Amino acid sequence: MLHRPDRELVTPDGSRIAELIGRVSTGDESWSVARIVMPPGRGQPPRRNRFDEVLIVVAGSCAVDLDSGTLTLVPDDVLELPAGTRYAERGGPDGCVAWAICRPAFSRELVDWDVPPYS
Repeated sequence: MLHRPDRELVTPDGSRIAELIGRVSTGDESWSVARIVMPPGRGQPPRRNRFDEVLIVVAGSCAVDLDSGTLTLVPDDVLELPAGTRYAERGGPDGCVAWAICRPAFSRELVDWDVPPYS
């Protein structure tokens, strides 16, 4: 699938998410692949997903807050976030570009937010 900037979702924190495979783009509910661009220092509130997620950083850096502490991810780092893991991520000083692979596919209904970012 080709990245289509005109189909990006912009989150309340200014992150841009482009799903290339998944519920919205291809109708596949079994898994999803999305490109995420996080602005410097910005992120979404803590949450727990009801799906497994793998985050792969390709540019910049991001901080991921977990109950066990904060990890800083840089290009080529891969982080597995099993379903039920409480976490929040935010872009580093130069922002972050990452890929998220989710199984089953990402859906807002499968995310339990500490503070909902969407109305």
